[in-house]
Amino acid sequence: MKHWDLNKKNCLAVALSGALALGLLAGCGSVREAAAASESATIGSTANAPSVTEATANAPTVEQTAPAKSAAAAESPAVVAVSAIASEQPEGVAVQRNGATEIGFTGGGATVSGEGAVWADGVLLISAGGTYRLSGTLDDGRVVVDAKGEDVALILDGADITCSYGSPLYVYKAERVVLHLEDNSENTLTDGSGYTYSDQWSSAADEEPNACLYSKADLLIQSGFEGSLTVNANYNNGITSKDTLSIYDGRITVNAVNHGINGKDSLDIANAELSVTAGGDALRSTNDSDASLGWVRIADTLLDLRSGEDGVQAETALELSGGQATIVSGGGSDSRLASDASAKGLKAGTSLLLSGAVDLNCADDAVHANGDLTIAGGGGIVSSGDDAFHADGTLTVLDGDVIISKCYEGLEGSNVDIRGGMIRIMSSDDGINAGGGADSSGFTNGGWGGADRFGGGSGNNSLTMSGGCVVIAAGGDGFDSNGTATLSGGTLVVSSSGNADGALDSNNGITVTGGVLLAAGGGMPEAPQSQGQNSVYISFGQTLDAGTVVCIENGGQQFVIQLPVRSGTLVFSSPELVNGEAKVSFGGSYSGSFTDGIGSGGSYTGGTELTTLTLNGGLASYGSTGMGGFGGQGGFGGQMPGGRGQGDFGGQNGMDSQTPGGKGRQPGDGQAPDFNGENGNMPSFPGGENDNMPTFPGGENGSAKT
Repeated sequence: MKHWDLNKKNCLAVALSGALALGLLAGCGSVREAAAASESATIGSTANAPSVTEATANAPTVEQTAPAKSAAAAESPAVVAVSAIASEQPEGVAVQRNGATEIGFTGGGATVSGEGAVWADGVLLISAGGTYRLSGTLDDGRVVVDAKGEDVALILDGADITCSYGSPLYVYKAERVVLHLEDNSENTLTDGSGYTYSDQWSSAADEEPNACLYSKADLLIQSGFEGSLTVNANYNNGITSKDTLSIYDGRITVNAVNHGINGKDSLDIANAELSVTAGGDALRSTNDSDASLGWVRIADTLLDLRSGEDGVQAETALELSGGQATIVSGGGSDSRLASDASAKGLKAGTSLLLSGAVDLNCADDAVHANGDLTIAGGGGIVSSGDDAFHADGTLTVLDGDVIISKCYEGLEGSNVDIRGGMIRIMSSDDGINAGGGADSSGFTNGGWGGADRFGGGSGNNSLTMSGGCVVIAAGGDGFDSNGTATLSGGTLVVSSSGNADGALDSNNGITVTGGVLLAAGGGMPEAPQSQGQNSVYISFGQTLDAGTVVCIENGGQQFVIQLPVRSGTLVFSSPELVNGEAKVSFGGSYSGSFTDGIGSGGSYTGGTELTTLTLNGGLASYGSTGMGGFGGQGGFGGQMPGGRGQGDFGGQNGMDSQTPGGKGRQPGDGQAPDFNGENGNMPSFPGGENDNMPTFPGGENGSAKT
């Protein structure tokens, strides 16, 4: 008997290390280092740093250098193809030092050497275009730029400015301001807990300024080699530009009682290192009056964001490519929010593009788009108190290595299209849901249950998978669509522990034309329509315990499966199932090992023969088959965690509450299901290793690649 050898065809092996837990993410025969994308962003390197040159006295104050195209944009055609932001990414400028005005702070005052600036009454006023170098400590005063229509370059070279009554650095009028952090310099801006608005540049009615570093003109913050800036905002916001805000290179730390960094018209960040702790949003762009503005783009940047509200919030499009982003929003996935609160990790008012490495721990949706959402690469760890990835429009997965360790629903959109990538999902409700409606899941009655109306849909919703590897352990429906569902390639392993749910569920039918499918658990999974590929649907007539071994012998091979959860049914499809007889047995023993319930490296013996099916290029079934039709309604209206399961499916007509274990019960209030592991952790499938995806045979028609 030839055994179905799975050792050489690995779908996803995961080894986690470091705070970002991004070690090796290897998939479908290839080895990937998810964090490698971040190496393209050399933080503070001399190669990427803008030059600071000596020039003649007649040279322009600000000289544009050649655009610095990010590695992510250069190497990822998929990112370029779906980008919604057409402008060039931020780039460094050459600041001309010759003739610069030198300002030295002396604790209670300042010395000025050069033109364009004066010190009076605790204020350094810059009233002309040019270059200004600021150094020293100012105990209680401020810098105001009032140079209408002029370009101004400010070089911070060991400047420490504190203002107890207003913004330490306030750009009132200018054409454009470049804030350059000198090589190896450490600079600090600190404000007080209240602003007086008592001078001619301020307005209490408009609450302007309201940030420690505030600009009413376009602002570029850049760095030489290892230049840094710390902003301590004790009154309101950290850094705000009412026009565009660009950050290129440098290390910036912001501690703000409200929002961290805000570029009203746009926020564009590249090749930088940002650490933001904020009571409100960490990063944001807020222009809602022009559809071409209000966007956020972050490329090749190291982010560490801790926010009381959203981590990154864009009024329109949001793009994150390359680099690494660690975001904790709203206190993390174990926190509970008020019904009107928003504490998402990445949030876009229109489209969202993700192709960077992430570690997201969010009380609200981890990644949310009011329009379309595209995962084009990168990946990492996601933990959410609500949905992991949500799109009001279409959610597309092109590539990426993602582990969703905790969520209400994993992938959710009006349409979900999976073309590649490697994704593990552990959800308390649906694993993947194609539906529609208002996204309010997770926050009614103080926790999960009954609130998610994103599931009603119109019947036109679609869930398609044509490539990639996906493993789902769901507390509700696993692979779920309010319209149609299609598997034409890739590898899908799905289990459900919900008694009133199915591993497979749709309103308008599930079609299998290619790929590898394994579905178990739940009540009764929907029987797919198998076209051009053999599939089997088995109802055991009883509920088998998790860990039970099932063997399908067909075409001289043994397909050996260990049930990951208690289950009365099993659905299996593979391009390697051939026409002819398929003998199904359960129980017995297996000499090999299991990875996520899939056996390899041994042989099956003993057991109880259940039936012999005849395969003929379609679906062959034994026992009662599920009809589907609940299509993403969150089980029976929120009877997921904290609900009331009424027994195990699997016996006569799909119901058997007399099997071992008695009546099924859902996990406790607001807790993710226990799939033989600890709450909130990825399941440990019996006999396998945690976090390892199943290995599947190679072949054409979308099966796992070697």
